[in-house]
Parts: sequence; C-alpha cells; structure tokens
Amino acid sequence: MSDNENGEADIEALRAEVTWLRELVGPDEKSFAQLRLDVLAARDAALGAEAELGALKAYNLALEAEVTRLTRDFAWFREKIVGSALRLQMGRPAVQRAVGRLAR
Repeated sequence: MSDNENGEADIEALRAEVTWLRELVGPDEKSFAQLRLDVLAARDAALGAEAELGALKAYNLALEAEVTRLTRDFAWFREKIVGSALRLQMGRPAVQRAVGRLAR
C-alpha cells in the first residue's frame, strides 16, 4: 500500500469514528456543547447550594446560642427578681397579681 492509500484509509476511519460519535451525541456538536454547559451549570448550582447551607448552619448555631443565653437569663430573672418580689409583696393586691404573672 502506498502512503496515499494509507492516508485515505485513515481519513475513512476517522470519518467513521466521527459518524459514530455524532450518533452518540446527537445531530451536531451543539448538543454536546449544551450538555457540557448544563453539567457546568448544575455543578455551579450545587456549589452555591452548599455555600448557602453552610451559611444557614452558622446562622442556626448563632440562634441556638442566643436561645441558650436567653433561657439562662430568664432563669436568673425568675430566681432573683421574682423571688425577691414574692418575699417583698406584703399583701398588696396589684403587686401580687404582677408577681404572679411573672412567676408563671
């Protein structure tokens, strides 16, 4: 075989491979390019969702810390302030009602 015949055989093999690949991908290279863009967009969306999840987890932890602090402060308030008011109410009806509400 001459070099010309080998070259033509290689070209025919490459054309057959291109035809086979186009059958796999679709009618043209645009569909492959669109698929690639879709994959990249999906990856970017997933990365954005993970970043948002991280921010929400941090916000949740901050809220949990704030709830813990408020619960501790409320317990202190009931123990110190309401307890003192209960001891000092001395039969005044208005004070008794207010202290009763705070004690609940």
